[in-house]
Amino acid sequence: MSKFNVGDRVTIRDLPPLFHTRTQGYTRGRTGVVVALRPEWVIPEDEAWGRYEGRREPFYMVRFNQRDLWPDYGGVAIDTLETEFSERWLEPAANASPAAGNG
Repeated sequence: MSKFNVGDRVTIRDLPPLFHTRTQGYTRGRTGVVVALRPEWVIPEDEAWGRYEGRREPFYMVRFNQRDLWPDYGGVAIDTLETEFSERWLEPAANASPAAGNG
């Protein structure tokens, strides 16, 4: 059962990077919108060590406005970036309504 749904605003947690993680540093602490649900899979921290029967979680595609990731971004204001996170890295955003450019 997925904790989040398409359209939910989520903030990326800033957890310590133990070993391997697919969570990019520039997304930590940033807020985006869930745009797709992915199947449950072994979390990257276990998969990196060949533990394919390890801990499993749902994954989510999250869209960010690029200016929210890089304040000095010089591109078009509507430019976005989408990337994937396992559920453990996400928490509900403080404001539940989609932000301009993220929805």
